[in-house]
Amino acid sequence: MRILQICAVICAFISLLLLLIALGSDYWMVGSNANYGLWKVCSHFGSSYSCISYPMGSEPDFIHATRAFMFLGMIAGVVSCIILCGTFFDFQFGFLSRARTSAIASLVAAGCVLIAMATFTGCEGTVFGPELSYGWSFGLGWASFPLFLITGGLAFPLDTAGSA
Repeated sequence: MRILQICAVICAFISLLLLLIALGSDYWMVGSNANYGLWKVCSHFGSSYSCISYPMGSEPDFIHATRAFMFLGMIAGVVSCIILCGTFFDFQFGFLSRARTSAIASLVAAGCVLIAMATFTGCEGTVFGPELSYGWSFGLGWASFPLFLITGGLAFPLDTAGSA
């Protein structure tokens, strides 16, 4: 059963890492002379490269929604990682099962990331236009979603194994 714990922890860390990289990077949308992130816009002309933050209040609403749900997913992912690491030690959170709590936190993180990514995917065309394509940050955001689901799936059996 240790291998299942180790796999769950590794999957939780990878999914959280992908989410954090996606959240902090500026390559959600990429064009020939610019790339857009959740926090700033970067333009590059020749050897010149400059980034500016979105002016306060000028961000589209879907950017705010994407940020909010990504942050909620990040918080749930951190909770899941911490509690999964706690399954290696012998302590109790009262009546709560550590594995079940971690699995639920992973599934909540997956749900929040799904909402964030679906919101961005559905609304980006209204602002950025067809000349831009999705960047690697966008791909990492989507990749973290199934990994959080897998983490939740790996953590649930730990609960039944621990009580047997």
